Amino acid sequence: MWPPPAAGSSVQNVIPSYLYVQYNDDSDLQAFVASYNSYAQTYLNTFNQLNLPVYTNGGISGTLLDWVATGLYGYPRPGLPTTGTPEIGPFNTYTLDGLAFNATIPPVGQTYYATTDDIYKRCLTWHFYKGDGKVFNIKWLKRRIIRFLYGINGSNPNIDQTYGISVAFTGDFAITITVPVLPAATVFKEAIRAGILEMPFQLTTTVVIAAGGAFGDFTFGESPF
Repeated sequence: MWPPPAAGSSVQNVIPSYLYVQYNDDSDLQAFVASYNSYAQTYLNTFNQLNLPVYTNGGISGTLLDWVATGLYGYPRPGLPTTGTPEIGPFNTYTLDGLAFNATIPPVGQTYYATTDDIYKRCLTWHFYKGDGKVFNIKWLKRRIIRFLYGINGSNPNIDQTYGISVAFTGDFAITITVPVLPAATVFKEAIRAGILEMPFQLTTTVVIAAGGAFGDFTFGESPF
């Protein structure tokens, strides 16, 4: 079996352009050809360094990220809806003494989070990361959650335990995921609720964000890895 290709196995240098012999004594044309060769080499170096399939690369961003994720992975940039809140004030919409008499709190309609490049890449990693295998279990799920919460730009953070995440079955087909307070926690909760982050369709999933935020806040006897 042949060994895998070494780094930089693609073409590293362009075939340079050159002048016909009868024009070799024209300094202006020589300068033009030299500039052309320099630009061509710059384009080649850029494409070699870009490495389109590796979307975690900082150079893959904006509309280029949309093109790569949609064209190569078949995953368009998702919209992340919020749940909104109903009107509070009518009878039976609030607890006793929870609101002043005749007061009301107007409803907040459903809005959408801005799906930044960072969140988009985390969603891509959730769906396409293959390092944990294809068998769904608690360890598989918890590592995916950790990767989404801590993996900036969809990267795979070097975290060797998942004590900070709780996955508890509250019925035969219902699970509650408890995560610490983190910048990406609210987006994770809404993405699970909206089905943006795929879960087994047989399960009803609820996400709870708990105060705290450090590893070790939760101990449920599950595997830490």
